[in-house]
Amino acid sequence: MYIKEKLRKLCLLLGFIGTALFAVGDVLLQNFENSGETFLYMIKPTIADQPMWQLYFVLLTGAIATPFMWLGLSAMHSHIKDRLNGNKSKMLTCYDIAAVTGSLTFFAAHSVCAVLMMSVKNALECGVTPERIDAVYDTSFLLSFAAANVWVTITETMLSVAFIYFVFEGIIAVPKVTCVMNTVGAYIIFHLAGCALTGATGNGIFLQLAGLGASLGIGLMFIAVCFAKDSR
Repeated sequence: MYIKEKLRKLCLLLGFIGTALFAVGDVLLQNFENSGETFLYMIKPTIADQPMWQLYFVLLTGAIATPFMWLGLSAMHSHIKDRLNGNKSKMLTCYDIAAVTGSLTFFAAHSVCAVLMMSVKNALECGVTPERIDAVYDTSFLLSFAAANVWVTITETMLSVAFIYFVFEGIIAVPKVTCVMNTVGAYIIFHLAGCALTGATGNGIFLQLAGLGASLGIGLMFIAVCFAKDSR
């Protein structure tokens, strides 16, 4: 979707808000108890004590975040297209494919995780043991979780590669150092910071919060474009 220049900064800011809402969902989908005991590869038994409103909130924020992020991705596309001055670019095609699938994929991944965790929480409250849940949900959980995460990773990588390319080509006219303001860069930086803080404090919460970099990385791209020069 082409966004007129006068509306782009607003759309980019709304896009950043959308990615921040997805990041909030990332936090709410995690259980921060320090116990290492898990089932279904990642869910901790203390999910039974997690308020149901948090999972409903993940679905709500995802529904709001999706159109916001789409506006941000569209505004970024429009900025790049104008700067290309009519020249064709395979990298813009790469970006467009990732942009179209990205919004839907993020919402789908959050929805799959939230609905699954609702089912698991209800099962635990009804007295079903984690071992029984493992036996029943194992295959369906692994397939759905793996599929969602593989596609999210592909989408984020495509967006990051396109952003880095356009920064170094001067299409997105910002300092070269801002090339780290993408999902891959933010993911690495957040995890390095999480490892350092976990090592310094002994609290594993910092490493778990490091996952926020994946969602916020897209928002950082929008912020970079906000400050990029419009004319070439």
